[in-house]
Amino acid sequence: MASISQAYSFLGQFHLQRVSILAIYNTRNVRNVHDGAIDCSSSKSRMYNPMLRLPAMAAKASRYNCRSLRTSSEAAAGAVTAKPSPVRKESLKEFSEIPGPSPLPLVGNTLFIVTHKEFDPSNYYKFWGALVQEYGSIFKLHNIGMPPIVGTTNPDDIEVFLKSTLENPIRLGFDSLKSVRLRAKDNYFDKKTGLLPENGDEWWRLRSRVQVPLLRPKNVAMYLPAVDGATNKFMDRIDLLQAETGQVPADFLQELYKWALECIGLVALNRELGCLEPNISPDALPVQLIRHVNDLFSALNETEMNFHLWKFFRTASYTKLETSHAAFLELAAGAMREAEARLEEAKATGDPDRQLTIMETFLNTEGLSRSDVATMILDMLFAGIDTTSHTVGFALYLLARNPEVQRSLQRQVDAVVRRGEPLTPEHLAALSCIVNAVKETLRLYPLTFGNARVLTHDVVMSGYKVPAGMLAMGFNAVISRMEEYFPRPLEFLPERWQRDRPYGAIHPFASLPFSHGTRMCIGKRLAEQEIYTFLIRMLQKYTVTFESDEEMEVKTQLVLKPATQLAFKFHPRN
Repeated sequence: MASISQAYSFLGQFHLQRVSILAIYNTRNVRNVHDGAIDCSSSKSRMYNPMLRLPAMAAKASRYNCRSLRTSSEAAAGAVTAKPSPVRKESLKEFSEIPGPSPLPLVGNTLFIVTHKEFDPSNYYKFWGALVQEYGSIFKLHNIGMPPIVGTTNPDDIEVFLKSTLENPIRLGFDSLKSVRLRAKDNYFDKKTGLLPENGDEWWRLRSRVQVPLLRPKNVAMYLPAVDGATNKFMDRIDLLQAETGQVPADFLQELYKWALECIGLVALNRELGCLEPNISPDALPVQLIRHVNDLFSALNETEMNFHLWKFFRTASYTKLETSHAAFLELAAGAMREAEARLEEAKATGDPDRQLTIMETFLNTEGLSRSDVATMILDMLFAGIDTTSHTVGFALYLLARNPEVQRSLQRQVDAVVRRGEPLTPEHLAALSCIVNAVKETLRLYPLTFGNARVLTHDVVMSGYKVPAGMLAMGFNAVISRMEEYFPRPLEFLPERWQRDRPYGAIHPFASLPFSHGTRMCIGKRLAEQEIYTFLIRMLQKYTVTFESDEEMEVKTQLVLKPATQLAFKFHPRN
């Protein structure tokens, strides 16, 4: 399932006049509240292909109480990073003093947003980065139909608001998915809609019962042989894909979707879907499922990110979402019937040593109804495809652009795993270099822009009083490219995550790809296992290059997605 998936630690919604902006959220623990100037600028690019150009803010730094961030070369020459000092109660500033555009009566800042030169519904990263440039490390926005937003690029602030909401982590978003389930035929879901859309007591009722099976290492490890088998099959498929032109086709991202769907099918449904078979009929189930996956992603993007017209009448995108959801529900219901039959057979034969699958565990869990299990399986399927696929695509790109890093990883993989040897949890544990490479990939290409929560208590952020009811948003995608928190921020340096932290300490709230706490990505370990397996098998068999001079461009489709063609060539290793 996807890294990021809550199946992905998912989305907060920023609803505008014609757009809702989504961000991921989860809970964390606080230390002390800090204020003080923080770096609000970018450094010159030293990586071949930066994802986004964070705006230079030196000229406006003093105006917004943000110390100018120097370039990498200037930092190497002796730049000094000031430490934030603790906030004293008497120095706290009022909420009204937080910088931000002036709201208009009734519409707030909606017109400001939709007319902003950097506002682009296909790439919200540009817009949020521009606001940081204009208003500094903390700012506020007022919009119709939602709480006022307080945005921050201070990791201490993120720590504060995630910890303060630990007991009741409220996030916005997935209204259209919730609506589809509430309107389901014959009240199939019993008016319950699953982990992704729910909040409050209903969310915790479900989360508390499913998190142990999904996060227990033993449960995750039981799927490693199946995931490894599917990944080896995909490696063989790469040879077939490259047979005609010598490199993978232009739609290679679709091929990664097939791999991810096959893997999550093995985990969530306990069955092979056949997505990686060499010659599949256009009418075969795997092809239909891939079509439904693409339709579902595009429909969710339209219903969640655009003005919610579907609340007033059934739009084309809402109908497409219903159709794709129904197709996956049929698949999940069939798998549940098979699991129930296996459970009955096991009860009859009395096999005490048989390890239950994740679905069987759900079905056997007291307090989980059949409809609860259905929503969990659906959310695992939905959240386990695009996130893992996109992460692998970005990782391959970074390895191709950094051949020395790729060679180093190949040497370490070769020293641990023999060719043809089945992968084991011990192999994964011994390859911390792969773990670090994935962390660095998600730092440079975070699948969501940050974390967010509706505040349930008054808090202090960067020295400002922020009352309960506000929507706090932490822009980790900006933070992860700030020199203050990540020296040489635009370079792909997996070794920065080593235990000895060769580039300095890393703030625990500066990069949160899976978030943290009670609402962290519930599929985190499953997603990591899939991504690690893919990279290990690829590095064993191939050296990957990027056959294009284009820089990696990205776009927003619920989560960050490669917009540049994945022009990879996989060279077999001797």
